[in-house]
Amino acid sequence: MQRSPGLSVCMIVKNEAENMAEALESFKSFADEIVVVDTGSTDDTKKIATKYTSNIYDFKWIDDFSAARNYAISKARRTYQIWLDADDRITEQDQRHINSMKSMFDGKKAFYFVLENHQDDAPMSTCLQLRCLPILDGVKFEGSIHEQIFPSAVKAGLNLVTTDIAIRHMGYMTDEIRMAKARRNLEILENERSRGADYGSLYFYLALTHAPLGDKQEAIRCMEKALERFERENFNHHLIPEGYLFLTKVTYEMEDFDRCIRYLTRARCMADGNPFHNYQMGILYQRIGKHMEAIDCFREAVGKRYEPGLFPTQPLPDYAELCLHMAYSHCCMNDRQNALKLVNDSAPGGATLGKSWEWLGTKAFTFKNISLAQLAFETAARFGNLEQGSWRYLASIYESRGFRDKAQECQRHAA
Repeated sequence: MQRSPGLSVCMIVKNEAENMAEALESFKSFADEIVVVDTGSTDDTKKIATKYTSNIYDFKWIDDFSAARNYAISKARRTYQIWLDADDRITEQDQRHINSMKSMFDGKKAFYFVLENHQDDAPMSTCLQLRCLPILDGVKFEGSIHEQIFPSAVKAGLNLVTTDIAIRHMGYMTDEIRMAKARRNLEILENERSRGADYGSLYFYLALTHAPLGDKQEAIRCMEKALERFERENFNHHLIPEGYLFLTKVTYEMEDFDRCIRYLTRARCMADGNPFHNYQMGILYQRIGKHMEAIDCFREAVGKRYEPGLFPTQPLPDYAELCLHMAYSHCCMNDRQNALKLVNDSAPGGATLGKSWEWLGTKAFTFKNISLAQLAFETAARFGNLEQGSWRYLASIYESRGFRDKAQECQRHAA
């Protein structure tokens, strides 16, 4: 196919009538061509798309996201493609940045964008995704689900350029929807494995799917297989520390603390200064009662700039919150002097010192350190009024200890 210079927007969609118009409005300013591949819509998705493009194609769904995305690319007629979904949004400023980026299209560069995952029921997470690439033979998506184009781009020798262009991925998720997607994903992944697939990311995503469905032993087996394969594969090495952190969390939930510590030790060896990994390890060390190790990990995160990686993570806590995490561990070690210093460091000038103690009380209550939670909430209350949730926590503490009058007073504050 003879290709013209420019950028093709490639989409796969199904029953996205609620999203299509808003999505395409945010794509049309930089799209030299829009390709929409529909995998079986029963609503007005295609009708809405016709207002923006005539390049609309049907693709029979075969439980393979890569097959659908590669079909969309095959219909594109420009030299570069950007793959986008109906629940993606791009701001006007970044639309202009994409248009400016076209001057760099030389067939040798591919571009990472920052994906911002906005879910109604969870904090925002971010990661880098290879979204804009030249259309070349051999550069295609792989994997039936959690599809990746990164491996083929590496094999093709493309120069991978990181940008700060953001894609806002909007979504609504409930536990029911999340579990339904997990069951669907498991079926697709198992079908791929039954056809002989045997690569690291397949087992990685099998592990991430089995765990929320309750099969933790199979999740562990799959993640261990993933890590074995990542060691000998030439890509996805960035997932190795994520894999060990996953194993640490699962074995902690299973109360298999010996294995938990072994996996956590491996994760720490692989962290290589990554501040978010160190923060996660600090939390895990606290959960198993190893507070000196937790403090060391938190210190590794202090003052480090958060950089999105290739795996979704939430933004790193600020300096004040890291101080409070370390203060909690010092409290658990009965190191009152350093704990107080860190609490004071978290609130320069003392303006928010009460909130710092309230935060510490909430963390202690969550970690079931009830004595510390009571002390922290009582200290916070002396600085000013607590949030309703904190009064309720303190009321439950007093109730459990037989201080009914104090519990009732807290409930009145919470009302």
